[in-house]
Order: sequence, then C-alpha cells, then structure tokens
Amino acid sequence: MKNTRNRSIVLALMTFAFLCGIGFFIYRFVTSANLWVLSPINKHLSEVNATLVGDILDRNGVVLAHSKNNIRTYNNDETIRKAVLHTVGDKEDQIATSVQKLYRDELYGYNFIFGVNTPKIFKQGKNIQITLDSEICKAALNAIGNHKGAICIYNYKTGEIVCMVSTPTFDPYHPEVVTNDKTGQYEGAYINRVISSSFAPGSVFKLLTTAAGLTFFDNMEDKIYSCHQTEVVNGEKITCLSNHGDIKLKNAMMESCNIYFAKLAIDLGKSNMTKIANEMGFNKNFSFDRLTTKKSFYDVSDADDYYLGWSGVGQHKDLLNPMHSTILMGSIANSGIAVLPCIVKHNQVNKKVERFLTKEVADKLKEMMRYNVTANYGDSMFPGLNVCAKTGTAEVGENQKPHGWMVGFSSKEETPLAFSVVVENSGYGSKTAGPIASKVLNLAAKKVLQ
Repeated sequence: MKNTRNRSIVLALMTFAFLCGIGFFIYRFVTSANLWVLSPINKHLSEVNATLVGDILDRNGVVLAHSKNNIRTYNNDETIRKAVLHTVGDKEDQIATSVQKLYRDELYGYNFIFGVNTPKIFKQGKNIQITLDSEICKAALNAIGNHKGAICIYNYKTGEIVCMVSTPTFDPYHPEVVTNDKTGQYEGAYINRVISSSFAPGSVFKLLTTAAGLTFFDNMEDKIYSCHQTEVVNGEKITCLSNHGDIKLKNAMMESCNIYFAKLAIDLGKSNMTKIANEMGFNKNFSFDRLTTKKSFYDVSDADDYYLGWSGVGQHKDLLNPMHSTILMGSIANSGIAVLPCIVKHNQVNKKVERFLTKEVADKLKEMMRYNVTANYGDSMFPGLNVCAKTGTAEVGENQKPHGWMVGFSSKEETPLAFSVVVENSGYGSKTAGPIASKVLNLAAKKVLQ
C-alpha cells in the first residue's frame, strides 16, 4: 500500500512537471517564436519577397530604407546613408543596434499564424518611423569628419533621439570597405559607439563628484581646496594643468581643477562616491526600444586614496557610455528626473522616467554648468540657447592623444535638447568636441523651432 502511494506521488509530480514544461514551451512558442523565425542565421528569410518588406523613415518622413523589385534600397544621399547606418542597418544585418535587425518582425510582417509568409491579399511589412532627423545626422557626420567617435542629441522632455551618429561608418551599398585593413580607417565600423561603447570620461566626471559633494557636505559651495598644480598622495603625484591656489567649487568646475576634485573625492570616500555613481546610472544598463546600452563603469573597491582621487576627475578605471551621458544631461536639465530615450516613433507614448538626482543638487549643477559656458566656453558657441555644458579631456594611455568630450543641454523651454559628443584620440575637448557640439546642437535647435 505504501509503495502504491509513493508511486502515485512520483507519478503526480512527473505529470505536474510535464504539464509545466508543456505550458512553458507553449508560452515561449507564442511570445518568442519570432526570435528564431527572424534570426539572421535562419536562411528561409532569403526566400521572402523583399518588395513586401516595410520602409524605414526619419521623423520628417524621409525614406531611409525601402524595398523595390525585390531589392533593399537606401536613401539617395551617400552621407545620410552613412550617418544613419547604425540606426537603420545594412543589407547583411551586421549592425546589432539597427532597426532593420531589431524590428525585422514588424518590417517583414511576421505574425503567429502565417509567420512571414502572409498571403499577399493582406498587408505584408509594416513601415517604421524613427525619431532621428536625417539632416541633423548628416551634419553631425560632416562635423566629426574622419575622427572616430559618437554624437548623440535627444529631447529630454519627450525622450526622442534626434541625432545618433557613430564613426567610423560605411555606405551600406559598399560594405566591402569594412574589410579594408590597410589603413585601419574602418576599424569597429559595425559598432554603434553611442549605444555599445564606453570611454574614459575625463573632466566630464567632475559633475558626478560635484553631485556627491553637494549631497554629503554642508556648505559645499564654500568648500576651499588649495591647488598648486601637483598633489602628492601616497607617494604618487596627482597633477593639474594650472596652479589655481585657493579655489571654491564654482570656479574649480569652470577651471576644471584636477586637484580640487581629487581632494574632494578622497574626502568623500569610496562609499559615498560609489553610492552617487550608482544613483546616477553607473554600473547598470539602460534598455529601450529593444536596445540595451553598455554599462558606464565606476569601481573604486580596490583603490587607495591616490586612485580614488584620480577617479574623482574621471580617470582611474572610470568609463562612460555616450547614451548614458546624454540621459544624465537630460536629468540635470529636468531637475533630477531622467526621461529614458526612444528611437522608434510610436514607442514615444510609453516613455519611462527615473530619478537620478535630487532637485536641489540638479539645479546647482545646472547653475555651475551654465557658468562654465558664460565664463569660459562663451555663449557665442550656442547663441540664444542658454546652454549648460562641461568639457572633458580623458587620458587613455602613453603615446595616444586623449579623448575629447563635451556634454550639456539647452535650458530653454523651446529647445529641450541634451547632447553628448566624444571624439576619440583628438585632444582637448573644448577644441575638438566643442566645435562639433556647437554645429550640431545649433542646427538641431533650429529644426526644433521650425
């Protein structure tokens, strides 16, 4: 009797496990079948008539990808094709961040009943409108020229990305150029540096160190440190470009004094610096519209005071993702609340928000970033836009030029645009990323106001 009962229990458990397995299989089949059906390794898609695949259009209705006579075609302007490549995609679907790859199910008209072989009497592919402005992207590509780097502008009220350009790039009509390794010019051309890369941030990171100081120290704005161009910490030198003497926070930010922010980071300590970094989006991915950003990185767990000091000025092991930095700029503009971005137009209605900073800290950062522009960079870079900004120059190793950064936002209600520009191995951010940011943001603001 006991054996019969035990067998019944085992049989019941096996039946339950079997039913759970069947249920899970059906759930995954219904919700995720398109992941296999539309996988690039699934060659049955080559048999689908490309003429029935949907178009990709920019925010103004400009056609960026179209199918005709069973051939996928792209915009007539070569520079536009290159500028939007990492968002639109290529013929071989090698760009992991492209709409053409991530939204293949919608473009091909996949549905659960017919797969991609929907009868022609029904509409096949769906057109997808993205939030990019192709003219702004073209201007961004022209501005960055032959440099490697990333340019991103988004509307920090709606989340719409209006410009996302990554270089190096290539013409989707001539993908063979990517394999040309004689000059190295096209190294990393398949990577969308805005989404999938991170870079040493240099002085841009001083915004985070400032946020930590404002959070944990009373009267932070009156806190004075002495800069004599060199500070010895644990027998090693932390250096600054100038001898600033006794200096307070606002001018230390404007002058970008390394010694001030290194000393501030040391006084704050590992725990406080790490807490604010995590609250401001470091060490996490951001996901939107089937995209996932690379994490920005901050880790001082094994750092002594010397390396903790360098981390406070954006060196040590600090890394910043360009999309994250743009979201971060938007959060400062929005009194601490970050609107997560979108790249597909119809997803704008589902915008999500996160709080990065308190309103008090964000407003103080905005004030100091505005002072950076009026007292240092000059409002002539961004006429009439009330831009708040910070440049950065990030050392990346011996015998290499530093990366140049500029990040910021327009604080005018009519032009709610945040931006990030990073130019690899280019030199000082104010001289390299600054002029690019000026050209692209001014055009973007003009387009917004039209």
